[in-house]
Parts: sequence; C-alpha cells; structure tokens
Amino acid sequence: MLRTISPSCCWSPSLLPTASSSSLIPLHRLCFITKPSTTFPRNSTHFGFGRRRSPMSWLGKLGFGFGNKASEISSDSSSIAQGPDDDIPAPGQQFAQFGAGCFWGVELAFQRVTGITKTEVGYSQGLLHNPTYNDICSGTTNHSEVVRVQYDPKECSYHNLLDVFWARHDPTTLNRQGNDVGTQYRSGIYFYTPEQEKAALESMEKQQELLNRKIVTEILPAKKFYRAEEYHQQYLAKGGRFGFKQSAEKGCNDSIRCYG
Repeated sequence: MLRTISPSCCWSPSLLPTASSSSLIPLHRLCFITKPSTTFPRNSTHFGFGRRRSPMSWLGKLGFGFGNKASEISSDSSSIAQGPDDDIPAPGQQFAQFGAGCFWGVELAFQRVTGITKTEVGYSQGLLHNPTYNDICSGTTNHSEVVRVQYDPKECSYHNLLDVFWARHDPTTLNRQGNDVGTQYRSGIYFYTPEQEKAALESMEKQQELLNRKIVTEILPAKKFYRAEEYHQQYLAKGGRFGFKQSAEKGCNDSIRCYG
C-alpha cells in the first residue's frame, strides 16, 4: 500500500521507508523537518529535503533523456569531465567534495562550519563537459550534485566534515533524498588525497554500525568540478525563491528548510 502526504503536511525523516514500513511517496514541495529517525545516525542533526523534482529526471531514469544527451557525448568531452579536479585551493587550504542530495541544503550546512572558508555547488562525476542544470536533470549525463568546500585544516579537520556529511542526509537510499529522485541526488564522498580516502572509508564503516540499512554512499576520487549556475550558489542563505534568508553564521544550529 502506498502512503501519501498532503502538501500542507510537514515531512519528517521518520516517514522514510524502512525495512518494516511501507513505501512512501511524499507529494509536497516545501518541507520542515521535525525529528530524526532511528534509521539515521543517533547523533544526526535535523535536515530537510524538498526541491522541485524535474520530470526530466523521471524520463531520464526510464531512458527517455531529452535530446538523447548520452548519445551526443563525445569521447573528448567524457575524458575531460572524467579527469581530476585540477583547481587549486587558496594557500594553506584544502578541498573536500560531497554529494548528499539537493545541494542547496548541503551547502548551507557546510557554510555554518567553523574553518570552512568557501563553499560552491556544482556538478561532478559525469560524462559531459560543461554541463548545465538541465543537462544533469535529464538523467543521461551521470553527474552528481555536489558541494565543494575549501577549509583550513588547522581549524577544521576532514573528520569534522565527514560528520556533517553523514548527519545531513540518509546514506541508505539509492539515488534519492526525500522526494528528490534521480542519479544526480546520489550519496557520495569524493576524495582529493589518499588520506581523505582512508578517512572516508573508516568513517563509513563506523557509520554503518549505527544504521539498520546498508549504506550506498560511493567513495571515489574527486573529478572535474563544474560550478553550477550562479542562482544556485548559497541559495538558501540568499533567501531562495521566497526571499526567506537562512543563517549561514558559523556555529548556527537552526533547522535547514529546503524549498524550490
């Protein structure tokens, strides 16, 4: 039996399907998270989902990509997109890159972390050079929505960033976070150094002990980062679609509300 939520209801992580629950298809587009579920880490913070889901994502998953973008991707384009992220962080800083569903809320969570000096949202891990938002929503380019953070390792350890990553989303749902469905919403940790890879693998092993379902997070080398369109950058801190600004102050613990 399918359960639905009316658009006026609040959506909670406790409504996510578990091994013992029925399937859930939320219908709302605006969400206010109320409490974490036991499906998530015991020390997780509140988090939200709820950006509009493009119909192209559904069609792309069924093989009906608009313009058949996958067949148009040249080998040269693919080799560039699959290359390493060769951008250089500021002196004394390091990069980290994460995919945890809609990048609006993920970015705001990292903006609030002391020691993070810059955040950008974008697309990575795909096959198309210079993708647009519409391209990645087609479901044919294999890009992931990611947040790239620049941080000062003297103020913020990579382990701290991993804690934020795990707390921000459900790593057990494949290609889905809440009502955002598509491969671009997959869970991923994209490392820049062997040390980051080791820390990510160890962190995932510990995280798995806290969960009752298998983690599906991919851990891969960071590939070329394509900065998303400007209106996506710091979207929630700037007020988003409704002009309701959310605090990006360091240390802020306010619930993050995602809307599109």
